[in-house]
Amino acid sequence: MEGMTYLTVAYLGMIAGIAIWTWTVVNRSKAIEARLEAVEASIGVVASDADAVAKEQAE
Repeated sequence: MEGMTYLTVAYLGMIAGIAIWTWTVVNRSKAIEARLEAVEASIGVVASDADAVAKEQAE
């Protein structure tokens, strides 16, 4: 039974680690998006005019 306990703790630790990593990535992504929007606003660039990918997404 000791091996199963170790395996259970390892899996729970792995799931917690993945959850923390995902939360960190999402928060960083939101921060980067906010910075980009601020830069675009400060220089007067509309996101849809910035590049071809943005134009395709806007449509």
